[in-house]
Amino acid sequence: MTSSIDYASFSEFSDPKSYLSQLPNCQADIAELVKCVQNNLVHPYWLQHYQLNPDFTQRLDEMQTRSVQQKLKRLSNTEGPLLADKPASQRMLGNCRDFALLLCTLLRAQGIAARLRCGFAAYLGMHPYEDHWICEYWQNKQQRWIKVDAQLDAKQQALLNIRFDPLDLPDEQFIYAGSAWQLCRQEPERAQQFGILSITGWPLLQGNLLRDIFALSKIELLAWDSGWGLNKHYFEYSQVPQELSLLDQLAGASANSQAVQAYTLSQHSSLALPQDWQWQQAPSIQTLLQQVANPTNTIS
Repeated sequence: MTSSIDYASFSEFSDPKSYLSQLPNCQADIAELVKCVQNNLVHPYWLQHYQLNPDFTQRLDEMQTRSVQQKLKRLSNTEGPLLADKPASQRMLGNCRDFALLLCTLLRAQGIAARLRCGFAAYLGMHPYEDHWICEYWQNKQQRWIKVDAQLDAKQQALLNIRFDPLDLPDEQFIYAGSAWQLCRQEPERAQQFGILSITGWPLLQGNLLRDIFALSKIELLAWDSGWGLNKHYFEYSQVPQELSLLDQLAGASANSQAVQAYTLSQHSSLALPQDWQWQQAPSIQTLLQQVANPTNTIS
C-alpha cells in the first residue's frame, strides 16, 4: 500500500472495545464475515421483504447508533453468541453505512486493512446512481483494494437481479463520491441522476464527497452528519469559486483514493471539525426525515 494511514487498526467508531474477544476468529474468510454482518443487521428500506413492519420510524434510535461498540452492546441483548445468525426480527436496524462499518470492524479485528467508502451505486434501482456506502479491504496477494457490498444478501441480489459478485464489486457498479463530483462538474445536467429518496443533485454530491474524504481519514460519519464548515447543512451546497476549487481538490483525492491527501485536506479550516465539536450537535436521522417530508423548511 502506498498510504501511510493504518487502515488495519481500529478507528474511534469501528473499535469493538470490550466485545473484541467475541468477534469471529481470524480464520473467517470474507464471505463468512459478510454473512455474519447480514445475519445481524436489517436495512430499513427492506423490512417488508423480511416479513417485518415496514415503518422504520419507530426504530430510528437503532439507526442513530454511531459506533460498532454501541451496536454490539445492543446486539448482545439477544439470545446466543454475540454475532450468531439471528432471525430478522432480532436483527438491528442499520443502513448501508452500518453494514459497511461492521464489516470493516470484523476485517480490522483480523489485522486486515479495511475502510469505508461513500459514493453511489448503479444497481439499487431508485435512481440511476443511488447514495450508498461500501467497505473495501486490501488484498495482499492481489495487491489491490477490493470493494464489498455487505448489504446485498441473497434475497436482495435476487430482487435486484444482481449479475456481479458483491464481494468484489466492479468499478462501474460503485462510483466513489469524488468520481461522481468530477463527472457532474463536466456534465452538470447529470447531477439529478444521483440521489436517495426525494433528495437529488448537488447537495448530495457535495455531502457524499465530504463524507468520503472523512472515511478515507478514518472518521466514519453517519450518512446525515452535518453542522460544521462546508458540511454546515445537509441540503446546502457551495457555489463560491474558492470553495468549489477546494471541492475539486477533494474530488481528486476521493476519485483516486489518495488517503494521505484526503487526510491533509480534511484538516482544512473549511472541513475540519471544530475543536469543541460534540457529535450530539449533528442533526439526527429524525431531523433529516422531517426535513425531507417538509422540504420548504430546508435550505436550498
